[in-house]
Amino acid sequence: MAVIIVDGDKCTGCKVCELACSMTKHNVFNPRKSYIRILSHEDLGLYLPALKPDCDSCGKCVELCPADALKIITTGEAAVFMKKTKIGSFPAPLISREV
Repeated sequence: MAVIIVDGDKCTGCKVCELACSMTKHNVFNPRKSYIRILSHEDLGLYLPALKPDCDSCGKCVELCPADALKIITTGEAAVFMKKTKIGSFPAPLISREV
């Protein structure tokens, strides 16, 4: 199994990951059908990619992220990563389907 890692300092909120996911999984450019969402606070310029439970970590969002804010690693690597992580990099959080 794979884990998607987020570098919150790099995410620009472009939402390319949302479009890549929806096209890969549903053959349509529709962010509402994406399994990854960008949570944002526009006034502060904060963007956080978050995963829906249906995400299978296929890696298409990682492959197409222009800011290189996403990375995919194995669950074993994720455990080691969590112990060594710096603030600002973390596994992408899960969100409910309603978001």
